[in-house]
Amino acid sequence: MADYSYGIGSLSSTSLSEKQKQSLDNLTSGKTNYIIYSSSLGWTIKPNGVFSDRYLANSKGIRANKEYSLLPAKNKIRISSFGDSFTHCDDVKNEETWQEQLNRANSNLEVINFGVGAFGLDQAFLRYKQDGIHYKSDIIFIGFMAENIFRNVNVFRPFYLPQDGLSLAKPRFIIKNDELVLIKNPIQKLSQYKQLIAQPELVLPKLGVYDHYFQTQSKQNFADSLSINFLPSIRLLKGFNYKLMNKNNIVKYDEYNQESEAFQVTVKIFEEFRKSAIKHKSLPIIILFPSEADIARYRHNKTKIYTPLLQHFKEKNYPYIDIMDAFDKYGNTYGIRELFKGHYSPLSNQLVAKYILEYLQEQGLSKP
Repeated sequence: MADYSYGIGSLSSTSLSEKQKQSLDNLTSGKTNYIIYSSSLGWTIKPNGVFSDRYLANSKGIRANKEYSLLPAKNKIRISSFGDSFTHCDDVKNEETWQEQLNRANSNLEVINFGVGAFGLDQAFLRYKQDGIHYKSDIIFIGFMAENIFRNVNVFRPFYLPQDGLSLAKPRFIIKNDELVLIKNPIQKLSQYKQLIAQPELVLPKLGVYDHYFQTQSKQNFADSLSINFLPSIRLLKGFNYKLMNKNNIVKYDEYNQESEAFQVTVKIFEEFRKSAIKHKSLPIIILFPSEADIARYRHNKTKIYTPLLQHFKEKNYPYIDIMDAFDKYGNTYGIRELFKGHYSPLSNQLVAKYILEYLQEQGLSKP
């Protein structure tokens, strides 16, 4: 049977790989041109940042070829979008993002791209509160890629994805007395990364205090239980069968486990994100982005890993757009390779924009 699951990694609790050290050295030396350190968010987009010929940011670190006034024009519906790389639209040029394709498709719309690669929903929420509130948007798109649930209980990215090039720490939320409580980014000064490079055996355990993957691996010893030998620092565990995981883990029987901390934290972030948007007179609409693995799985057996989240949204009467429906409606004649080039291809972003615009028109939200 085909495997469409996500991978979970294993990082040594006492050492860093050479790749991770180099990544951190580039960051602390100011050699990065697009992603920079942020004490509040973990990382963000550099003002006027540029990456190759693909990404360009404005002076506020928003992916755009233009500047935005804080107040929208009277004849425009301003939509601000927050999320990870599928909101940022990695692997395509600025003009090929679904936001820019929406802007071209309907001149009434002004869709702003606040997405940041590798963000969790927690960081997207924090960026909205830090940067997005000031832009007086009519609508807030809360972007959520299906894999993001795993990031919401992660603090140091390599504990979760050790082969990823981004070796940074981030804030996260926990739930205490049914309230969402922020655990701030443990790296509050850029200079602390130099200490991490020099003394990883001292710093890494501190980064792992609130990290689900550090705690789970140290307590349950995934490697031994699965009879898999890992290299001491980086080895991505691929093809993990989530049916082996118990009720305390994030996925159970190929769906989000509603009893897990990750699910409970995620739905609480959605709740608080929505409350904040409504408080600031914006309409929150959740957008669910399926990954390549999600689409392959859906085409194979018509199931979605995030079905419990959809059920929760329906129970709460949260407006949402499931982009899987866009691919099912408009993308069935295209192969996976046409739809993805790492992230969504320009074609996929076109289909996403078309489907979102249809939703806005049906809801009467496409005209000032």
